[in-house]
Amino acid sequence: MFTARTRARAALALAATILTAGSNIALVSAASSASASPRRSVAWYSIVTPQRNEPDPDVVKVGSTFYLYFSQTGFTTPPISVVTSSNLLSWAGRPSAAMPNAPSWAIDGFTWAPDVHHFGTRWVMYFDALADSSLYFDHKGKGFFGQHAQCLGVATASGPLGPFVPEAKPLVCQFDHHGSIDARLFRDLDGKLWLDWKSDDNAPAPARSHVTSLWAQQLGPDHLSLVGHRYRLMSATEAWQGGLIEAPDMVLAENHYWLFYSGNWFNGSRYAIGLAICKSASGPCAPVGTTPWTFSHLLGPNPGEGSVFQDSAGFFFFYSPWGLRYLPSHARPVAVAHLRFGPFGPYPTPISGAPTGAPGR
Repeated sequence: MFTARTRARAALALAATILTAGSNIALVSAASSASASPRRSVAWYSIVTPQRNEPDPDVVKVGSTFYLYFSQTGFTTPPISVVTSSNLLSWAGRPSAAMPNAPSWAIDGFTWAPDVHHFGTRWVMYFDALADSSLYFDHKGKGFFGQHAQCLGVATASGPLGPFVPEAKPLVCQFDHHGSIDARLFRDLDGKLWLDWKSDDNAPAPARSHVTSLWAQQLGPDHLSLVGHRYRLMSATEAWQGGLIEAPDMVLAENHYWLFYSGNWFNGSRYAIGLAICKSASGPCAPVGTTPWTFSHLLGPNPGEGSVFQDSAGFFFFYSPWGLRYLPSHARPVAVAHLRFGPFGPYPTPISGAPTGAPGR
């Protein structure tokens, strides 16, 4: 188990690296200067163009084409949409329906957080959707989301554009935790695949207690089922998280298991990216420090809902910043940051080719 001493050691190690590694000294110096000035001289992130409401972004690459999947944004939009690009910053084409129809077990209009992977000749999408009242309905719950609950689902297609067809039954529901959302797949060194997600304990809020947790379970050989024991990776224990952590995405880099996650409410001023260090793919995981990820404040206003994409050019972090002033108040455009991993953790590097005027406005 990770003790307080272990957590403190991890935090101190991260701080020591930042303070002693030459390249990181320059990074932190530039970052401090940039964050102190209203006009940033360094582009630590970029809003992809065109600027649209595309929350919970997930990116895959096939050949020279990138595919960006995002959540349903209204009752008239597809459950899951996709848009393509030849680079990571400009997605000028019109989105199309990656998953045209909600699963039979779900209520349409609330399909979120796609995570797409390629296995042989089949493409598999993990997502969450609102369970039909025949599966779950809490007569004592307060409000719509207090009465209903989300489940994780899985859908398959023959190509990255879809159409993805959902399975007849949900994959994970955790109705004892008021549902499950935000699935992300992780491949360990031994080739085993793990599904990480969040239990949706906060959905009935306001409530006396809505502490959420992140979970992991091994994926079955068919990629459509879960096997073995279910592990609790971590729970919301730090004050800044407000009892709520979500959107987990695990990365194995520099011989460490790093877990990115989001903390606090997505539509509030305290929403931010958190970082944890894990013992293994099954946890346990412990936050690095008692505040959001050291570099979270460089990634725009209230960043969250992140996913890590890796190709030959390195690691890229796709996420949703909240409440950008030049966009409608409820829009969540896609933002991207370039990441590097040192022995003691990830850090952003200046991103080239950013659209004019995107960062810092």
